[in-house]
Amino acid sequence: MKEKKNVSIVDDIQSKSSSRQSSNNQVIPRNGFLPKDPQIQAQIKALMKTNIIYTLLALICDWGIIIKLATLSWIAFHQYGVTTYTIFAYIIVCFIIASRQRGLECLIHEATHMNLTRNILANDIIGWIFAALPLGHNLITERQSHIVGHHKHFWEYGLDLDFQRYQDIGVDQLSAKSFKQLMHILIRSFVPYVNSVIPAFFIPKNEKLSHFFLRISFWWSIILIFALYNLLTPLIIYWFVPFLTFLTIIRYIGEISEHASLGCTNPFQSTRNNLGWFNEYFIHPHGDGYHVVHHLYAKIPFFRLASAHRLLMKDPIYAQQGHHCNAFILTDSKMHTTFTSLSKGAN
Repeated sequence: MKEKKNVSIVDDIQSKSSSRQSSNNQVIPRNGFLPKDPQIQAQIKALMKTNIIYTLLALICDWGIIIKLATLSWIAFHQYGVTTYTIFAYIIVCFIIASRQRGLECLIHEATHMNLTRNILANDIIGWIFAALPLGHNLITERQSHIVGHHKHFWEYGLDLDFQRYQDIGVDQLSAKSFKQLMHILIRSFVPYVNSVIPAFFIPKNEKLSHFFLRISFWWSIILIFALYNLLTPLIIYWFVPFLTFLTIIRYIGEISEHASLGCTNPFQSTRNNLGWFNEYFIHPHGDGYHVVHHLYAKIPFFRLASAHRLLMKDPIYAQQGHHCNAFILTDSKMHTTFTSLSKGAN
């Protein structure tokens, strides 16, 4: 019964995410946008199909990179010792590992929408074992918070916890008059962000006792196994150090770049796409950068979001009025970047 209840919550909210009809049968954009061309809408609907093969490939890629880089760095330390070169290489490794941990967090997000696979049991087993538990998350509480809070009550203080966090930490004060002011707001808001994220993600309210013990038991088992094989040091330096340092920064930038400084209207006008290679591979992996598309069509799985974006770009309203950032920060001055959008807002 609980699995069916979770499915009904997701389906009810996501099925209403595109449009609604008035009493005179006029289609009214629910999220601020609806393609004028019915063929685009039909093609979008065809993209709302999951494929577990792509889910497994994404997980294999993330975990493979983490394990491979950690192994190579560990071997380098053993062969060459602690030198300037091995430390520099270790810092780069930590950043890349953190980006793959961010990738796993994005797959947790996909799991909350049942976008890993439409089979709820398989979706949740995969989401729990290969992403949520290793990162200390609770898939069930995040599903409730994200779908019911963020999607159903978008930008409603007290109901949308993402919006509440924006206001509590001060990034609601964006846009900024200058790049210096932008950096001042971002740096000043970082510690409050960390303080708010810890309880939101890792000590969630209304968590079932069984889920709490599941999360604790998982990590006690991992620590015990690594201790038995004398591998606690690599576990700490290649999992916990990236998790506590680079991932925290990446997550912070990733979260605030989704909606900050765009006002509080509807999901289409208050959301930005963060594209470009740096966003795609390090800040917003697994299609997370196509955030406008996601808010318009939450049933589209991560590996089809780019196709949906290209399709929607044929619509002049989406192409011209949507907030599309084509790079992170260092780029041609004519391009619209994530940082320029945070600074200038919706202007």
